[in-house]
Parts: sequence; C-alpha cells; structure tokens
Amino acid sequence: MLIEVGNKRQSADFEAEPGEKLLYAGLRAGVPLPYECGTGTCGTCWGRLREGDIEQGWEEAPGRGRLKPERGDFLMCQATATSGCRIGIPGEIQGFRDDDITPGHHVVTLRDWSDEARDIRCFLADFPTPVSFHAGQFFVLEVPGLPGFRAYSMVNYAAETKSLEFVIKRMTGGGFSEWAFTREVTIEGVRAFGPLGRATFHPDESRELFLVGGGSGIAGLMSILDHAHESGHLRKHRARLFFGVRTVGDLFFADRLRALKAEHPDGLSVTVVFSHEDEGAVMEQSLPEELNWATGFVHEAAISALQAEEGLPDNLMAYLAGPPPMVDSAIRSLIVEAGLSPGSIRYDKFS
Repeated sequence: MLIEVGNKRQSADFEAEPGEKLLYAGLRAGVPLPYECGTGTCGTCWGRLREGDIEQGWEEAPGRGRLKPERGDFLMCQATATSGCRIGIPGEIQGFRDDDITPGHHVVTLRDWSDEARDIRCFLADFPTPVSFHAGQFFVLEVPGLPGFRAYSMVNYAAETKSLEFVIKRMTGGGFSEWAFTREVTIEGVRAFGPLGRATFHPDESRELFLVGGGSGIAGLMSILDHAHESGHLRKHRARLFFGVRTVGDLFFADRLRALKAEHPDGLSVTVVFSHEDEGAVMEQSLPEELNWATGFVHEAAISALQAEEGLPDNLMAYLAGPPPMVDSAIRSLIVEAGLSPGSIRYDKFS
C-alpha cells in the first residue's frame, strides 16, 4: 500500500506491508520519520490522517494522551494501514547523520538468561544474519503470545554481529518483564525491529563523554563505553559515567565497569549513586575501590560534579538514559544551570 507523508515543507512516500506498523514501514524504506520510543509511550511519532483508512492499534498507548483523534490524529508506531493513505506529519522528516543505519524486520532467538541483580536480567538475542548498529541504539522486541513491541538498548557493541545483549528490569504488572523473569530456556520466533534511536556515540565527533544512566538505562551507555574502549577513544578523550541505582543490592555491572576502569585509569571515571541508601549504610558495604560512589538522585549528583569543575569542555557531549522524570530534569539542569547547548545532549527515556 502506498503511504504518502508530509507537511508544508516536506513530503515523501513509501510502501507498507499489510499489518506493518506505519512508522516501521517508513523507517525501513529509508524515510526518516520523527520518533523517540517507537513503542507508543512518548507520542513523538504522531500523524494526522488526511486520506485513507487505518487500524489504530493499542488504544491505551500513553502517547495518545495529547492527540486529537476527532481530527484524525494517531500514533504511527501503533497504526497499520488498510488502504493507501495520505498523512500529515508535524515534525521534521530528516536524517541524523550520513551514516544512519536503515532499520529492518528480523525474527530472532532469545537465550542465555542471567540474573545480574534482584530485579535485573540479561539475555542474548541471536539474529539469522549479521546486523549493524550505532552504540547507544535499541531494538524493539515482540515475543509470541505477548502483543506489542518493547524497546531494549544493546549492552554490547560490534560493527557487525549476530548476537546482541540486552538488559531488562522487572516491572510490576509489566507483561514482558514478568514473562522474561520466568524464562530459562531458548525462545524462538521473537520479532525484532531496528536498530532505532539517535542517542548515539561516534568516535569521529571527538567528544568528551558525560554519561548519566538510571537503572536499566545503563544498557545503552555500556554499549557507548564498549565502543569508546575498542575504538581507542578513551585514550584521547575523557568519559565520566554516573550510574544510579536504588540500593547496594540493586547494583549490577560492577565487575564490567571495574574492568573498563582498569583499562583506562585516566580516561574513565565511574560514580555509582544510591538513591535509597544513606552514607553510613553505603560505607559498611564492600564496594569496588575503583568505583566512586554518592547518595541521592543520579542526575543531581552528576550535575553537581559538573558544576564543580572550572568551565565546561568545549567538546562535551552528554548522554542521558533512564526514567522520563530523571532525563527531563537532567536536560533542564544541563542547559539552564551548566550552560550546555541542547545540541550537545542526546537522550533516551525508558518508562
């Protein structure tokens, strides 16, 4: 089916397969439609139906909250076309970089489930053919019997690979997370689409890195550090990571971070921030000596550390990943209090 999208300044068209999400069809065709989460949470990918027929998809999607369905508004990440359509797009239809990777559909196998902390699991997704992605990107996954795609950032990095590592946090009432925490066997026939996301790291930009992650939001930041390590970026540029968890018992990836710190004693600093521990309780724990620690909210600790320095590096790039309130607050503080330009901030929000 032919789908035409555009606004007063831009237009494009692409073919959508029956049952294919319109956002995914456009991105797969190389049309850089506006989006953030790609799963119905944020509402960034909304469009206005001018002509044709669609199926709306997930009616309770949080991203519908600000839309005007009586005027034809809908979420492209949820809707499928039942005829050719003409759609108004309020956002910009533009790429990010010349080396953007066109996403695609895959059927993958999930395996090697491992518990990293009491509410954190890691798993691998095996692809039938090698895939490429930029560090900091994510895939959306849909498992058999659980309708709807969920977004997960890659933990590892490789220019091309057939296996991706993901991390998932147990969420009360979360269909996929509850399912994932009962898996011990290989799961075949899982649908995947990606890679997606623009909170990406590129060594050729030659930036100092300022990374702030809350909980499972650390996943994409680990991929960035992995790429920064293997590319030699950390031998020339500094990276500072602030990793927020609730308690000492919620800390994970400590060994991986300690190993990275050992490889780059001068190029990398890691601060773990505990939001639900007091200083006395933390001091009683046996934490890795290579890692710094603080208490409070991770974004506040990160901004305070940045403000304590004498001036921002001209080439600083901030990466933020975690719950929307954390990310939104960090963005405001980086711009208003620290004086960082919006173009030097890349982020992913995880609800």
